Amino acid sequence: MRAVEQIEFVLQDQRKIDMKLLPQVRKRSLGVGGVAILTALALAACGSDSDSAATAATGSSPSQGDSAVARVGYFGGTSLWTLAEDSNAVSDALKSIGGSVQWNGPFAPVEASEAAKAGRIDFTSNSVATFFNEADSASPLVAFAAIRNSGDNQGIVVRNQAGIATVADLAGKRVAVSTPGSTGEYVLRAALESASVPATDVKTVYIANPADGVSALASGDVDALATWDNFFASAQLIKDTTVLTTNAQTSARNWSLFVVTRSFLDAHPASVKAVFDGLANQAQQIRADRELERKARLADGQPANLVDLVVGFDPGEVVAINDEVLAQIKEVGEQTVRFGFRKSLPDLSKNYVDVTSLGG
Repeated sequence: MRAVEQIEFVLQDQRKIDMKLLPQVRKRSLGVGGVAILTALALAACGSDSDSAATAATGSSPSQGDSAVARVGYFGGTSLWTLAEDSNAVSDALKSIGGSVQWNGPFAPVEASEAAKAGRIDFTSNSVATFFNEADSASPLVAFAAIRNSGDNQGIVVRNQAGIATVADLAGKRVAVSTPGSTGEYVLRAALESASVPATDVKTVYIANPADGVSALASGDVDALATWDNFFASAQLIKDTTVLTTNAQTSARNWSLFVVTRSFLDAHPASVKAVFDGLANQAQQIRADRELERKARLADGQPANLVDLVVGFDPGEVVAINDEVLAQIKEVGEQTVRFGFRKSLPDLSKNYVDVTSLGG
């Protein structure tokens, strides 16, 4: 069984919530990938004379033929990346064309993006919101796949005592989200828009750490919480709470995206297609047999009642970003403009690729 970190957050009023109900961070040994990152950092500190050595240590130079090493940066907890690592789905797909994979992490999402942009990893994940931000900044990260699901893994949970039976009842209530323009606020704003409720009628409470948002709901510091994935499941396990709505009931489409660096894509398009094939195959497996994800989450130390909720969510499917999917992603961008998260929709043409056009 893998070890997990048990973290307890304590609110200012010292009221506590059992953090075993909150998402856990998977601990992994440093391994080859972690050693490679540390080696690269050490060599980079030595100056330009060591640049070629650092490149060799991280495997970032273009490989001959299809023998590329795909360096994946995964987040903490159980995800499609970690499931694909455990099953060798990505490894097998790369081996079929002569390549290999190197696993690095766990990273926080922002850290993973920065590591990719710094050339320390080649692949990671992003949210749609982050995808727009990357396009704004002419980022070297390119989206090559999306997890498209029903949206039942994101939504709003309310305290039963708050008197909230419909989205309209959120008027005048304290609703916790994470940071401005984040997934949590997007979930809230999409629900309000679908119910024709002005956002100004709601008291939005920003709590940067989503785990602290769950704690605030448990303590009664807020009346409702707009959140996602394991945090959404954790909130449902709090006594006397109810799911008010999910993204499946609104216009929200907050999908996860898989991204690759432009340099790796240009040098190894067949390897990018192989990684896509491995992820798509893994997604098909867990969609067909939810017990696979259940066992992985239990092995990662997540409590059974939390796992029961999470594996009940639609796991989605991994899809290429073709014209249809891109149009749906742009609809999300148009929503964020309406919500005031951004002034305009950026040019996305340089920040995505349709993997069906690649080799492999």
